[in-house]
Amino acid sequence: MTEEFAGAKWIWLPQAEPVVNQYVNFRRAFTLKRAPAAAAAFISVDTDFVLYVNGAEAARGQFSDFPQRKTFTRVDLAGRLRAGGNVVAILAYYKGANFSTYRIGRPGMIFALEAGGARVVSDARWQVRQSPAFRSGEIPKLSLQLGFTAEFDAQREDGWLRPRYAPKGWRAAQELAGPTDGFWKELLPRPVPSLKILSPLPADLVIQGDIRRRGEAASVAETMESDALVTRPQEEVFKGVPQPEVHYVRVPPMPADALRQPDDRRATLLPPKDADGRFLVIDLGREEAGLLTFHLDAPAGTVLDIAHGEHLDDGRVRSYVGGRHFADRYICAEGENRFTLPRRLGLRYLQFNFTRFRRPIRLDYLGLLPTELPLERAGSFDSSDAMADRISAVGRRTLELCMHEHYEDCPWREQSLYAGDGRNQALYGYYAFGNYDFAAACYDLLGRGLRPDGMLELTAPAKPRVVIPCYSLIWITALAEHWLYSGDPALFETFAGQIEGMLAESLAKDFDASLGLYRPPGGPQTWQLYEWADSLAGFKFGNDYPGDRFDAPYNLYLHEALRSYEWMLDRAGRKEKARAVEAQRRALGAAILRGFWDQKQGALAAFLERGKRWHFCDLVQAMALSEELVPAKRVPRVLKGLMARGWPRMTFYTRLYEVTGLRRRGPDARRFIARGIAEDWAAMLLVGATSFWETDLGGKDFSRAASLCHAWSALPVYYYGAWVLGVRPLEPGFARFAIAPYPDCFLEAKGAVPTPAGPIRIEWRRTDAGLVVTAEGPSHLAPTLEAYHEAPVAEATYNGRRLK
Repeated sequence: MTEEFAGAKWIWLPQAEPVVNQYVNFRRAFTLKRAPAAAAAFISVDTDFVLYVNGAEAARGQFSDFPQRKTFTRVDLAGRLRAGGNVVAILAYYKGANFSTYRIGRPGMIFALEAGGARVVSDARWQVRQSPAFRSGEIPKLSLQLGFTAEFDAQREDGWLRPRYAPKGWRAAQELAGPTDGFWKELLPRPVPSLKILSPLPADLVIQGDIRRRGEAASVAETMESDALVTRPQEEVFKGVPQPEVHYVRVPPMPADALRQPDDRRATLLPPKDADGRFLVIDLGREEAGLLTFHLDAPAGTVLDIAHGEHLDDGRVRSYVGGRHFADRYICAEGENRFTLPRRLGLRYLQFNFTRFRRPIRLDYLGLLPTELPLERAGSFDSSDAMADRISAVGRRTLELCMHEHYEDCPWREQSLYAGDGRNQALYGYYAFGNYDFAAACYDLLGRGLRPDGMLELTAPAKPRVVIPCYSLIWITALAEHWLYSGDPALFETFAGQIEGMLAESLAKDFDASLGLYRPPGGPQTWQLYEWADSLAGFKFGNDYPGDRFDAPYNLYLHEALRSYEWMLDRAGRKEKARAVEAQRRALGAAILRGFWDQKQGALAAFLERGKRWHFCDLVQAMALSEELVPAKRVPRVLKGLMARGWPRMTFYTRLYEVTGLRRRGPDARRFIARGIAEDWAAMLLVGATSFWETDLGGKDFSRAASLCHAWSALPVYYYGAWVLGVRPLEPGFARFAIAPYPDCFLEAKGAVPTPAGPIRIEWRRTDAGLVVTAEGPSHLAPTLEAYHEAPVAEATYNGRRLK
């Protein structure tokens, strides 16, 4: 046990067996002789918590960790404690089932408080009960990734947070076996900061009307999806509407009562005359991530069903999509109701379906408390092109919306940490934030999800049913990129032995000596996903994977991982091992070209099966160019095929390889990259996107479940920083770095690129003689000036020193 928790015990509600989806209330009253000048609490819970001190919320949010390797949060309680009686109350939540964001653990909570010499710890003196207001146990799941939906009955809430509350029917907490039984083996400080909870957002009412309810379905989400919605004018829905449009705005200094009419009166929702209820659709104005919250006055028993989502394509919020349930239920107590949902949501729109009420409902606020990871926004980009600047800004915001406890593929549908998504998010984020510690925490989580078969779990910290072999390879590449950008070898030092074992035992195990190629690992629930494009996604062969087929994408991902591993070994001084990996990589590179090259097509095939090459696509060509596998004499044919756009194109997920593969292939190739960035990302903004989509099909893709906020699509942030500004590390930590600006179509550009030693600020402008470049940054970093044929540099300086 760490010193922070000396004397503390893991505790929980006494019960014979764990209960899934369980909400538990804890209370501990204590007395202090004087109000302490300083005080701090330490808390860890499986799975989540909200901490209250003397009736006010003090902190929330457990870090996403592995069940036996728990983390704790430190909470500053200065000014929250007083002389005399004090009460600590905790709403603890235990998920208790495997999801893509959670690996099943043991229900438990541990707590310690230090206050001016006094100490309060979790033990059997705490009082505990299962929450009577939240519904515990099996209920519909939001998704296989996120967990359960929520149902809350405020009529069953009894004021347990109040300091003067007298508990009745509570029990003494049960002290649980600690580290001695081999379960909770570690208890570590959380590796990333706790999220900031911001002020309520202003919102617009965009649709309102009546509900015709067809009955209760199997879930709240399905019930809402089947509700018939009849749009009504506002004057029929609200009492005393003073003008045709009800516009909800934030009115300082009352941020908690943010939903107001223009005349500063609260909105009053009238009961329906000939319907089952009323519905309201709220627009937050842009993609957001945060906590659903509301404040209203309603009659007892009013049912409030709440859907959240990113789409209004159907004239309503999509509450039920392909078995996913994006809706929760709240039952009102008589009078004032204030509520904040403990679970974080990703959304733009909220739909509120009110039923079972006979008197008017006063609406003070319906909306969201944004949650935000504390970030230093050290990177920047400004140019002569307003659209490019907008693309850059939206890319940075997309990254932020997908960073909370760890990288998330999307805040709405999954909130899962994948190696494939995470590699993109980290690399792009290095240019926006210099987020090296956050990236390291994510890669550490992924690395600790090692399966018995030598591959990493699909997500972390979790135990999903399926695995994607190439994601383990991408993780190896991501560790090398982290070392290069951060200058910190710690991840490699931690996982070097594991990488060697993963490659030998699984990822590079199934070798065909006659072809020199590798088959991807097979087995039950093995998913050979390479890209969300034709023939490259959705192959779930399991044990039936064809033994006579070889996949170019897998071998290319392996080549990239071997190159990364070789680089890390070389940097770590393990020269002999590095040379052995280099020989393996070079042999594989020759085999890829020999096995997949098709002379007639002038390109590499994606698959080789029984001697037949089939399926040609952009991804394979771009990866082969990026890995420098295509001989110079063949490059023109490959480029011609790529730029003709006759093959299945890369989605936003893999477009990074287009940039890295084509950037050194001449002016035409670079113009092709620039045009693609400008056209494809601007296309989203021109139809109103406020964050970048999962694919270019927007909400229509993935059977209407595609995310409109997906950080793997933030490629322009990297492109503008690494190529337009032209700042890239050549040695770890930018000890030596390139200044190689590519002007694209811009007249001038400026910005900042974060480094571990501080930002490098750079600006350039076009002149008749060439680019004039001025850069400033840490004096001990060594710049290397490079120039493109079509963009000669007339003059360049770093910290006032002329560069050659």
